[in-house]
Amino acid sequence: MHSSRPSRSGVTLARLLIQPDPVTARFARQAVVDGSVEPLGAELRFRWSGGPPRLLPPPSPYATSVLLSQALLDGGLMQRQPGCLFVEMDGTTLLSPIADVLCGQLGAIQLPRDLPVTEPITRRIAQLHARGYRFALAGVVSPEDPRVPWLPMAAFVKLDTALAPVCAWAPVQDLARQVGATLIADCLGEAADYLRLKAQGVSCFQGDLLMLPQEESPPMLPSCDVDVLGRVFQLARLGAPHDAIAMAATADPALVIRLLMLHRLQVPGGRPPATLADTVASLPERVLIGWLHVLRTSTFDMMPNCQSWSQAVREQIYNYRARLIGARVCSSPAELEAKVFNLYRRLCSREPQGATPAMPTLPGKA
Repeated sequence: MHSSRPSRSGVTLARLLIQPDPVTARFARQAVVDGSVEPLGAELRFRWSGGPPRLLPPPSPYATSVLLSQALLDGGLMQRQPGCLFVEMDGTTLLSPIADVLCGQLGAIQLPRDLPVTEPITRRIAQLHARGYRFALAGVVSPEDPRVPWLPMAAFVKLDTALAPVCAWAPVQDLARQVGATLIADCLGEAADYLRLKAQGVSCFQGDLLMLPQEESPPMLPSCDVDVLGRVFQLARLGAPHDAIAMAATADPALVIRLLMLHRLQVPGGRPPATLADTVASLPERVLIGWLHVLRTSTFDMMPNCQSWSQAVREQIYNYRARLIGARVCSSPAELEAKVFNLYRRLCSREPQGATPAMPTLPGKA
């Protein structure tokens, strides 16, 4: 049997076996600059997490789900890098609930050059636009782009300076000006092109000339329980009450972490919710379903250390609730749930998985 006696570094063998090195996420972002101190925003790009280098990205719904989950939840990008996030989506992703995640306050759905102009896609863009979502028309090389019918719904037009002839730059700029969209000179690689576009009045730029894509590798949050996630997703799709959804979600602390982070994304600077049901209620129904769809797409089976962490949190909550009831310090069920959720919120903060906070002390005879 192996000894658990501390080594010279103060780390026991048992701890190394139970608590391996944290798994990291991986994505990239390239800034969109407009001459101000803070960039206008950043375009997010998928990166494979590990293994041998792979050039081709996976199917877009999976790639987009992983990208959104790792950048906004694992990476906490909106807290560190405010601004508009540009996330490219193909037709399948755009027609799925994934597109509902990128609300207007978070970023813009980037429509690629090869996205077909079909009735279902046009209808979907119009519906999202009516609800306040923003779009960026990417890869524009001429004013005869087949996606011109979508221009009135576009907040940004990205001119591909690497492929578009110089004679098309001014017409594309005029086209963007007519619909009130912001023109972004994309794929900028030559200083002469930057000076020419600057002289034409272009103020927003993106490309390797100004800033290379920045690679990010944040530590990943504990993985969600697939079964609990599936039950919560079905309840949300069926329009179940918020307290029913919250009750199902409490079985998985890793999901609670993400719901709390989504509340901060949706209500930046707002007061912390008093209960998990309030947290769920703060998320628009379509946005909640979209995020649960994203998590189901990007979540894998729980690792042993995640299972241990989740079990420890559940035991703390059960014991704390029992102590509150035994001490009779709560005058109503609502006060009891509020106190329990306050502890849950502390336990589900972005602390390392092995650093579970101590149980708070109860007043009086407790």
